[in-house]
Amino acid sequence: MKNCLIILFALCMGVGAYAKDNKKKHIVANPIDVEYAFTRQEKAGGREAADPMIVLFKDKYYLFATWNLGYWVSDDLCDWTFITSDVLPFQYFAPAVMVYKDELYWMGSLNNCLYKTSNPENGHSWTVASDAICAFRDNPEKTVVDPYLFVDDDQRVYLYWGSSMEEPLRAVELDTEHGFRPKADPTVVIEHNEHIYGWECRGSRNELAQPSCSEGSAMLKYNGRYYLQYAAPGTQFDTYGDGLYTSNNPLGPFVHEPSSPFSVKPGGWMTGAGHGNTFQDKYGNWWHVATTVISQRYKFERRIGLWPVVFTPEGRPYTLTDYSDMPYIIPDRKIDWFKESPWTGWMDLSIGKKVSVSSATANHPAHHASDFTIKTWWSAATGEVGEWLSMDLGQKCCVNAIQANFADEGFGMFEEGAPKTPYRFSLEVSEDGRSWQEVVYRRDAGTHRTHELYVLEKPVKARYVRITNQGRLTGKFSLYDLRVFGHAFGSKPAKVKKVQVERKPDRRRIEVSWTPAEGATGYVVRWGLHPDELYSTFQTLQNRVEQGLFSIDQDYYFRVDAFNENGITKQSK
Repeated sequence: MKNCLIILFALCMGVGAYAKDNKKKHIVANPIDVEYAFTRQEKAGGREAADPMIVLFKDKYYLFATWNLGYWVSDDLCDWTFITSDVLPFQYFAPAVMVYKDELYWMGSLNNCLYKTSNPENGHSWTVASDAICAFRDNPEKTVVDPYLFVDDDQRVYLYWGSSMEEPLRAVELDTEHGFRPKADPTVVIEHNEHIYGWECRGSRNELAQPSCSEGSAMLKYNGRYYLQYAAPGTQFDTYGDGLYTSNNPLGPFVHEPSSPFSVKPGGWMTGAGHGNTFQDKYGNWWHVATTVISQRYKFERRIGLWPVVFTPEGRPYTLTDYSDMPYIIPDRKIDWFKESPWTGWMDLSIGKKVSVSSATANHPAHHASDFTIKTWWSAATGEVGEWLSMDLGQKCCVNAIQANFADEGFGMFEEGAPKTPYRFSLEVSEDGRSWQEVVYRRDAGTHRTHELYVLEKPVKARYVRITNQGRLTGKFSLYDLRVFGHAFGSKPAKVKKVQVERKPDRRRIEVSWTPAEGATGYVVRWGLHPDELYSTFQTLQNRVEQGLFSIDQDYYFRVDAFNENGITKQSK
């Protein structure tokens, strides 16, 4: 142990600097680091992007989302460049995208037009491929909401859609030889079943006795089987996730997958993992991109998350959201996620830590910058140069990365795009709180990216981290959280003991409680259909969780792991 501490201290002796070529590191953190646009809805303004789709086209990744006047391109799933377009009608939300015969196709909700391009890096190159894709025989004026376009191995194309608390999800095959018009009347593929599947019930604990909104269809094919994804119970809830039905035919009939929801993140710093798509990268690794939830200024205040996906030998997919609040590595090769974790191993050093500030507002006090949730934020009284926040990590730690999550307090209403002034700031570290050394500097160009992860070129030894505003802002200098990642130099927490699981009279609800583990900062509750298949998770700082995510006719297994600044301790069984 002593030798390990000596090595860790040696690694932290040098002063780090922001790695200007972060692309080589391939280390990222959720939410995806893009310039989220300001939108205006329900008399409130804020940033958002939601209902994402990522497709691989001509060796590049393209990311499309709701309410952004363009889309993003990336070579590596790490660095994203925004592409504007004056052709695509981005007022139509929840876009569907497909790769078909060496071209990229796009359509939006409530829009009968289908667009295509062979060169999406030029946002002005799109042309109309069909002006009546949804011309149904029973109602030629009918349009669809939350569409998804799926191209099968035989190049037959299918359209899936639906977003309602009453109507089911539907699908139809499209006639590619005649303007992508429907070949037949729609087929019902998924009905509402919240009385059986608890995760479909509305509420951030699935506690509301109300019908859910089933929406966000997506289709993938794996080993000859069709996996139809759908989102519930509503985009504003922490339990927003994606479930599955499977079939041997793209139009069904479909059978409910008992491990649903296969993508869910009801706890942790950022919650929600619904309405997205599952895709393969250049190396054959599976990923799921989906919507995450803030929903404080208005219910459609959202971001985008990206997580690895595993398929069990039986063909059950799971989205790995455990510890996804922390930095992870985007690989440049084929990875067996069962054997190699993408997680860097850097712990969150900032949870619950003492914070000092230059000023604060009554509704957004200093401690909100370290409370392990994006749903609250600290705000300075002004946006003037010199406003600052300082965090005491409580002990000297090895700091590897810092994520400044700007909250845009007081930025007002914006119809589109980003504020006129970018964030300009400096990040400093100190061992004693008196002598400071700068590790990140954004005084000149600044950034419109509000969730950027700054990976230090070399780890540093520090107890204090300070961020200072270096440019006058349109609104107030504010942070959801200042998140610091690395390692402390103590012991991991003790193992969790005396886990109790109680299934409620409403079998959709289960409570898990345990004796607090000595030295633990928080816990990860794992569950699944088998003892060796515990891939669904809930992150919490408490020693009790009650959720309504479960199916009335399904049995589950649970395990509770503990974590702190020094690492993770798995429960023995």
